[in-house]
Amino acid sequence: MSIVYKLWKKKFKNAQNQEQEKYFACKETPKTWSTKEFANFISEGSTYSESEIIGVLMKTSWGLEHLLDLGHNITLDGIGTFGITVTSNMINSRKELKNIKVRAKRVAFRQSPELSKMLKNTTFTYINEVPSQAFPEKKEQQE
Repeated sequence: MSIVYKLWKKKFKNAQNQEQEKYFACKETPKTWSTKEFANFISEGSTYSESEIIGVLMKTSWGLEHLLDLGHNITLDGIGTFGITVTSNMINSRKELKNIKVRAKRVAFRQSPELSKMLKNTTFTYINEVPSQAFPEKKEQQE
């Protein structure tokens, strides 16, 4: 199998303030799978029913949310590790601890060695088309 990509065109200004156009690869996503579709796909190669798999996926989502909210990391074998990253303002000393504002930044994902190996073996195929303008919604908002 091969991942299909296309070219995107992006305009930017260089250090001399001259406008330039460059191209970069962007993965073409053939489909985004719903939970139901994904459960059906998994059930085809197993003894578990689609509804059993949906139940497990929904409880996995619930479990991730609750354990991450407690500050835990969760490692799913063959998939990877999920954890919350935090950010805060800076303070000058420990004495200013009451002034620190800590917040969750994002859920981080670190793929398993198995997924890393898959990435190393991935091949790519260029889809021959006219390059698209990169981030057109951002350009429209600026106008």
